[in-house]
Amino acid sequence: MFKQRVITALVLAPLALGAVFYLPPIGFAIFLATAFAVAAWEWAGFCGWHTSSSKTAFTTLIAVLYGAVYLVTPAALHWPVQTNYTVQAVLWLGVIWWLLAVLLVLSFRVSQRFWAGSQPVKALMGVLTLVPSFTAILLVRQVNFEQSSFTGAWLICLMLGLVWAADIGGYVIGKPFGKHKLMPDVSPGKTLEGFAGGLLFVLLLVGVVAAGQGWPEQTGLWFAAAVILTLLSVFGDLSESMFKRVAGLKDSGSIFPGHGGMLDRIDSLTATAPLFAIFVAMFGGF
Repeated sequence: MFKQRVITALVLAPLALGAVFYLPPIGFAIFLATAFAVAAWEWAGFCGWHTSSSKTAFTTLIAVLYGAVYLVTPAALHWPVQTNYTVQAVLWLGVIWWLLAVLLVLSFRVSQRFWAGSQPVKALMGVLTLVPSFTAILLVRQVNFEQSSFTGAWLICLMLGLVWAADIGGYVIGKPFGKHKLMPDVSPGKTLEGFAGGLLFVLLLVGVVAAGQGWPEQTGLWFAAAVILTLLSVFGDLSESMFKRVAGLKDSGSIFPGHGGMLDRIDSLTATAPLFAIFVAMFGGF
């Protein structure tokens, strides 16, 4: 299983990074929408919809929302959180949803009684999970695109790096040393030691980036933002585990050998992307 996971990762990572760096804006939007449409298809399973017609209907609805986001997102982004109120609203809606999702995870035993049996509520949760994160990634890729086509790509790499560092650190430290369960009711495999390891790896990554930039004045803010985003990353993973547990699923899908489904790969990203986009606007501007 581990060997299969490594091989799949070695194939997927170059493809994803190639799309981020070298596809034109419309091409990247199509690539991103396709990946997130697969995630929507899988989310329909969380809702208890297992027929092709029901999954297609839900996926089509989400795809239409992706298209609407693309149409209202300006091609030249310099300070979109302030100048584009529609995009701003979608991003903040995503942040508010993830604050609520954290509370749902923390109170899982009680909170599931109020939403686990409702397909419409779980469908709405899917919309709030997928659409703001799609918006955020699309937005970040467009940052200063007219001046440099790679600015947004590097920012996406940083966002992915934070998520991957938390994941890798959690595995490297949590696997051999994890003894204290983080949220056993939601995800029995997660440990406090793994969380600490993920946070340590993220802080090391931020330190390396800051050192490479000559330790700019905003370095302290970078570290603070990294801690907050790491927490969200962990709860993104826990949130998906919560939905899978309610749906009785081990993985969200089987599209990636050894890795499960699309949602299994982007769960942490969906949680961090909206706030990351807002942080970019607040700290550096577009």
